[in-house]
Amino acid sequence: MTNKAALLHEIEETRKRFHQLLDSLPDEAFGQPSSNPAWTIGELLYHMSIAPKLMVADVAIVLKRPFLLTLLPKLFPERLFHWLNARLTRFGARNLNRQFLADEYDKAHERIRQTFHRLDEADLQKSVRYPNWDPLLAGDVTLAYLFGYIKRHFDSHAADIYFQETTEDISQQASKPHDTI
Repeated sequence: MTNKAALLHEIEETRKRFHQLLDSLPDEAFGQPSSNPAWTIGELLYHMSIAPKLMVADVAIVLKRPFLLTLLPKLFPERLFHWLNARLTRFGARNLNRQFLADEYDKAHERIRQTFHRLDEADLQKSVRYPNWDPLLAGDVTLAYLFGYIKRHFDSHAADIYFQETTEDISQQASKPHDTI
């Protein structure tokens, strides 16, 4: 399997896993806090759903305007990046429901697939230096590594949701009366 084929498989599997995660959660969970202090579970799902769509711009920067990633940290401080990331996610997720989240992910997935299919194996080796704003996407980043970010980003935030779900289950179990012998 080529690098490109393996990455495409990973992107497709991540889409399936997003939908499995979404389907596993009751609607009431969307308003509950996640273990990520910035967002509720619903906001986190929305954030996860738009990441592939935003990556289309990253691909264009790597291929056509890599100098922007040198200028970006000078013009756009890390603190502002994180502030905007949190606020724009909350704004975009303000009227969410299950179908909205599924549709947003699928639209983003289709955009990244279209972008991905326009690349060849040589393109996937092109790289730029990313600012250290996100530990999952920092330093020298090839396009192949950038496309792998879809899975890493999903795994990271799915863990925030699963951790919260598991913690709540344990808390509910602990608060139930225990049978005595």
